[in-house]
Amino acid sequence: MEDIRYFMEESIFTVDSEATVKIAAELMRTNSISSLLVAKGGAYSGFLTDTDLTRKLVAKNLDPENTKVSTIASKSVITMEANLSMADAYDCMKEKNIRHLAITEKGNIIGILSIKDFANYYHNKHSQDDGEKGNIQYYMQSTIANIESYETVVTAAKKMAEKKVGALLVTESGKAKGILSESAITKDLVAQGINAESTKVSSILNRELITIDHSQSMHDAYQLMRGNNVRQLFITRGKKIAGMLSIKDFANYYNFKFCKQINDEDRVQHYMQENLETIPETMTVLQAAEIMKEKEIGSLLVKDLEEIIGIVTEEDFTRRVLGSKLDPNSTTVSKAMRAPCKMDESQTMDKALTLMHEHDIKYVCITDKGKIVGIISLKDLTIYYKHKYIVANDLDESGIP
Repeated sequence: MEDIRYFMEESIFTVDSEATVKIAAELMRTNSISSLLVAKGGAYSGFLTDTDLTRKLVAKNLDPENTKVSTIASKSVITMEANLSMADAYDCMKEKNIRHLAITEKGNIIGILSIKDFANYYHNKHSQDDGEKGNIQYYMQSTIANIESYETVVTAAKKMAEKKVGALLVTESGKAKGILSESAITKDLVAQGINAESTKVSSILNRELITIDHSQSMHDAYQLMRGNNVRQLFITRGKKIAGMLSIKDFANYYNFKFCKQINDEDRVQHYMQENLETIPETMTVLQAAEIMKEKEIGSLLVKDLEEIIGIVTEEDFTRRVLGSKLDPNSTTVSKAMRAPCKMDESQTMDKALTLMHEHDIKYVCITDKGKIVGIISLKDLTIYYKHKYIVANDLDESGIP
């Protein structure tokens, strides 16, 4: 039951290559979709998406009533057989840097598969896995493209094309006021025959921002996205917007989380800090804090003779010493330390993240044959995920049916 045929969209909407872009936009609006198969001479010649309308039409200030679909649509249709797997489909999308596949059987197109379908598939398949709380921060886009509401839609479309994003955060005097998406440009501007050069962003933006706190899980975030039928979520930290998640981020996340094979490069031994700073348990908290400051580190291992018996962190000093109103000059490290959380160096960075969430800690001690040989910090994990996930899966934002 992993075949593409069970997860594709069977309704196929088409537009003639000689039709105007306005007619195509009207079809998208009427059917609440954002892509069309382009028909030419009894065959299919490409896809037209709301991304094409934004980047190739509006950004160039072309007239939708006098521009043919063939002018801005893609020039080919990538196909896959319906009996292939969803994993095969995602690999193809990633390799070709596309967001849609035409699904065939015996040479005939019988459906369309989008990156959204892939995200839904894996979300439903792994719905029993609620995910680790706080893992949103590793997969969100931390840099958000924004535009002031007084700018024209043409200016906004140019920015979307330049940044290769499907939506902009709309601000007024620097404060977040809404979102402008490719869907809104297609359905509320192009399909309506409204002039983009004279229309302000404020006229078509969606002033309802759907947000979720960064401490929640990707599972929670996707449930919220589906429940509100949106393609972007804004991530908050306190009262500030700290990032954004799009549907393609979820597709990449699920593939990364559940489909990837464990490679040697994912093991903690390649990312751990090997220069271990140790102190005796009789040292005062003040002395230990001075070492942390001097070495620019956030943790110290505590030894009794030659055996490591604990770990102390900046957070321990804050909570257990200052929070308890103890004197750091007379309180020994033994009063603030905790037992080290350990894992073998052959285990993965994913496992390290799980341990941190389970034990509410920011440091895990790495062992080799039972002996502590390194430390992995939350900062190390952040760097790993940013490089491993964000860079490896940074596919171009695109229209999604």
